[in-house]
Amino acid sequence: MSSSRRKKALFEHPRLYDLAFGFRDFVAQADGLLALTARYAARKPRSAVELCCGPAHHLRELAARGLRAYGVDHNAEMLAYARSLSKRDGVDVRLLRSDMRTFELPERVDLAYCLFDSFCHNTTDGDAVATLRSTAASLRRGGIFIIELTHPADFFEGVRSRSSSRWTQRYPDVVISTRFAHDNIDPIAETFEPGIEIDARYRDGRAAVRIVDRLQYRIWLRSGLRNIAAASGCFDIVGWHGDLTPAIPLSMRDESWQMVVVMRRH
Repeated sequence: MSSSRRKKALFEHPRLYDLAFGFRDFVAQADGLLALTARYAARKPRSAVELCCGPAHHLRELAARGLRAYGVDHNAEMLAYARSLSKRDGVDVRLLRSDMRTFELPERVDLAYCLFDSFCHNTTDGDAVATLRSTAASLRRGGIFIIELTHPADFFEGVRSRSSSRWTQRYPDVVISTRFAHDNIDPIAETFEPGIEIDARYRDGRAAVRIVDRLQYRIWLRSGLRNIAAASGCFDIVGWHGDLTPAIPLSMRDESWQMVVVMRRH
């Protein structure tokens, strides 16, 4: 197949992945993470860890604000990309290649978070409990764990989706068109497949790149999250929100477009 049509694995192309989802306001989201921490944590955070950190945008923002920042990711290409961005920005972000179910940090931190549905890589209760216990081992008592997930309404037919399925991002060197959909929803297995298609068209005439990826994710709803928090023996759920801010509670209102759960370590 020509290079313009060859299918590429998503996380093997961290820059294209990053640019495709570059619409996020990382400064505002870092503000939200700290506001949630101020609402629920036992102390002002001086350190943080991000699970499945990817390009580590939030971590670099937190590091620039003076927090000791750790990032955990299983993908070597993504970590190399995150290191290059940290070096470019002159911030100290300590990146570890590890599984979120088994990672260990050299010190305990005040804040842990896992964004952008990455917690859904935990497709079984056992996986999720292992992740919670590893996270708890990395947190001080009274520290919090923030998990950002798809709003439950997006998994039910007849309910208007709260997220966009197609968009285009234009950059000086490349134009990227992205499709993101919740495909093959299985309400019995409580799984879905996030279907991701990225088409990158370079302005200098280089061959276009098409990335098509399909993962297996768990549908996490409130009852399932309560169950794994209790089973972990480490966390209490202390907050439910519809965005990365304490100002928006989880509800069916339009402004509540995600499900953000806040857990506090015993």
